[in-house]
Amino acid sequence: MNPNFSKTVDRHITINLLITIVFACQGCNRLSREYGISEGTEARQSPAAISVFRNLCDSEGCDTKEVRSLSPRAMDRLKAIVWSPNHFGAHRSETFEWVNQWLASGDRTLVYVGRDFSAMEDYWRQCSEKLLLEESNQEERWNCLEQIAIAQRELDQLRSSVRKNVATPWFLFDYTNSVEKQVKSVSGPWADSIDISKSRIFLRGVPVGMNLRSYSDLKKAFDREPTPISAPTTTNTVAPATAPNTIAPPVNIPPAPEFEFEWSKQDADMLTAIKMFPENDLPRLDFLLAAQNREPLIAEITNSKWGKSRVIVLANSSMISNLGLINDQNRTLARRLIAKLPKKSVGFVSGSLDPTVRKDDLAEQQKGFEMLTIWPLNVVTLHAVFLGMLALIALYPIFGRPKLLPRKSNRDFGLHVDAVGAMLMKSKDRFYALATIADYFRQVRKEPTSPWANVDPVAQQDPTSPFAK
Repeated sequence: MNPNFSKTVDRHITINLLITIVFACQGCNRLSREYGISEGTEARQSPAAISVFRNLCDSEGCDTKEVRSLSPRAMDRLKAIVWSPNHFGAHRSETFEWVNQWLASGDRTLVYVGRDFSAMEDYWRQCSEKLLLEESNQEERWNCLEQIAIAQRELDQLRSSVRKNVATPWFLFDYTNSVEKQVKSVSGPWADSIDISKSRIFLRGVPVGMNLRSYSDLKKAFDREPTPISAPTTTNTVAPATAPNTIAPPVNIPPAPEFEFEWSKQDADMLTAIKMFPENDLPRLDFLLAAQNREPLIAEITNSKWGKSRVIVLANSSMISNLGLINDQNRTLARRLIAKLPKKSVGFVSGSLDPTVRKDDLAEQQKGFEMLTIWPLNVVTLHAVFLGMLALIALYPIFGRPKLLPRKSNRDFGLHVDAVGAMLMKSKDRFYALATIADYFRQVRKEPTSPWANVDPVAQQDPTSPFAK
């Protein structure tokens, strides 16, 4: 790729994101809080989204798209998936089965982004630091501190709803560490590509390889009715020998007979995930970038059943979020990650729920307004919208803009005259009406000489009289 073009993209991204930070620090609080999304206005306005990372993928030649459902068509077309779920819990077993089948197709890459980081908290913390020395902006700084507390609470609420260890078929996430730290030193094959002292990467929960744990103990720890692993007063820590570039931080498996949470559908899905691979052929985790104490930041997972397919797991989104990619070292790391992706169709998956798994691509799988997005209704929908717009334009001169009609006043005497005339008309008696009018002129207006006051209902009227027919 042209290096000048790369610098232009970097400069464009940095300027846009810095302008967003400046406006927010000045009190323009119009940010989106959406996490992990990559498309739309909300994604461009959210520090926690990954729209900038998706733009980098496009600039490197990838064909990106947003994926809302997992179907046979998606299994054939997608060569890579970037999955950034907005939750800590286990995924559904049918989602795991679809992804495993997709990986088994060969030459596929899944990038899984851990949730254990709040870009919103980091964003407002940076704003607070900028306002720290400005006495005139103390009110804005207090607002920043309030936003930091809100972001921390949101992340802690998500964290508290799951176990300390969450299982997928490919790795475990260890959430026992409750303190977030900024990474100051790194190791691994990718360590030489960045200057960690100039980067902004954070770590809390860490991914752990399935092949680095005692498989039988792991199944018992997640099973509903396990048998005791060890004495009830201790925890079982397993740390077998590891190969080079392989991480084996100890994972504390809770005593088997006790659980922090009631047995739920998530627990069943995690147990199913653990049993998806035989003990003699577990997915292998090798780190690409690790923090101090050999805690993985980015790791690659492979399995003999997948061929050239692989899972790349990121400990969290601090490396690829919109906010994180302001840092040039993080962008360098993101480009190295993108180099691992095939230059073909790349799907971006996000949300608080797993994407819907569809058994086929027929229209019957669509529900509600989704029917309007598939062939042939999608073409009909476009034409119907166009015709509807034409109808509104054609009817606009008739209806015009809405306006209020003038209110009738109860002080207008003319309305009284109109009402009396209407009542006289309903009598259908012409001479009665004429006599009533004549009485009005003689008794009310005191004008006996008026032509309207002289009427003879029986005699023939003078042609010049107003009562003459």
